[in-house]
This record gives sequence, structure tokens and C-alpha cells, in this order.
Amino acid sequence: MNMANMIDISKMITNELPVVKITDDIVVTVNNRKSTILNIQAMAIEVDKKAEEGEDNTSRQAKFMQKALGMLVGQKNAEKIEALDLPMPEYSAVYQAIMGVASGTYEEEATPPKQ
Repeated sequence: MNMANMIDISKMITNELPVVKITDDIVVTVNNRKSTILNIQAMAIEVDKKAEEGEDNTSRQAKFMQKALGMLVGQKNAEKIEALDLPMPEYSAVYQAIMGVASGTYEEEATPPKQ
């Protein structure tokens, strides 16, 4: 192999899991491993199929979000988030931030500043 053609991505491979601070007391490590993300994507497909079959989408979506959070941050941390009993827009923001971090699409500028 000609060394001039080698592309080195080794510095991009850290194998470190990202951390998200939700409150001063709740700081979670996000399991963004490929296997976890693929399992969540498979669950999302199932939720969409059930919605097409006419099952109640709202409760199914909430259960999906809870289960996905458990897979991404661990059940104990997911329960801590649930215990906050956040308003739905804030719960959704937490979920979207964790999903964004897990999938590598999170942008800090997209987070609304706390007022």
C-alpha cells in the first residue's frame, strides 16, 4: 500500500461516551454505541407500524421515549428524569438533546438559552 494514499482517522476514534448535564443533580453518560442506536431505530419503526395500524400514538410515543431514554442513559437516570415531572416541552427538549448527542447531530447553538 502506498503511504501517500493513507487516510488516518485514528484521532477521530476516542471510544468515549458523551456526558449531558440535565440539572445540577442529574448528569448522565449517554450510551451512543452503534448497537444501542440501531435498537432504538428498530423500536421507532415498530412504533410507526403500530400507529399505522391505528393504535393510540400518543401513549405509545411517550412509552417509546421513556424506553429509549432508559437505553441511552440507564434506567436509574431515566427514572430521575421522569421524577422531575417536567412540562412536555422541557421533557421533549431533554429527550431531543440526548438523542442528538447519541446520534452525533446535537448542536449546542440550537439549545434555547435559559432565561
